[in-house]
Amino acid sequence: MKKVRVSDEVMSEFASRGREVASKGLVNCSSGNISFRLNEECILISQTGCWLENMTEVNISVMNIRDGSSINQIIPSGEWKLHAGIYKQRPDVNVILHFQSPNATTLACIDKKPDYNAIIEIPLYIGNIPHVPFLMPGSIELANAVAEQCITNNVIQLSNHGQVAIGRNYKEVVERAVFFELSCSIIIKTGVNLKSIPEVDLGMLKSYRK
Repeated sequence: MKKVRVSDEVMSEFASRGREVASKGLVNCSSGNISFRLNEECILISQTGCWLENMTEVNISVMNIRDGSSINQIIPSGEWKLHAGIYKQRPDVNVILHFQSPNATTLACIDKKPDYNAIIEIPLYIGNIPHVPFLMPGSIELANAVAEQCITNNVIQLSNHGQVAIGRNYKEVVERAVFFELSCSIIIKTGVNLKSIPEVDLGMLKSYRK
């Protein structure tokens, strides 16, 4: 592959967005990873073991999505297969965030899938939220399962693991992740007293956004 040139501005914004994710409480320590599509062949992805709260340009891997090889010699996140699989499946997606926010991850660890439609932002900005069963982190099995769910969904729960949010740009992805965490926090706080948005109103909300 030819050498890929990435501008200082693109690298700087990517690092800044990683720190933003951490500042919003969506990741802790070395949990979570983020990526950005450069072109059909390459992405930026956070370095393996990177603490997003401290991410700088030296923690960014320029990676070939075909085989996970690093073009700039910085080892990509161990979940690179997950990111690559989604990009191959969704040409409209340019940013992927794998995160582990406290309330959303709590609900990823329970047997029964809750009704996430606690607030209007779920049907307006996210839609359906499927659960993927527990599969080994970094495995091709996990990557394939998430890629399949991403065909028609933009936020996915990974059982006993975390979440994946995808979108066209940084703003859309962070927005979806933050709204999902908010809804999950409300579900946990209200418990059995939760009153979800009625089914009849969900379709109307989708039309309202359009």
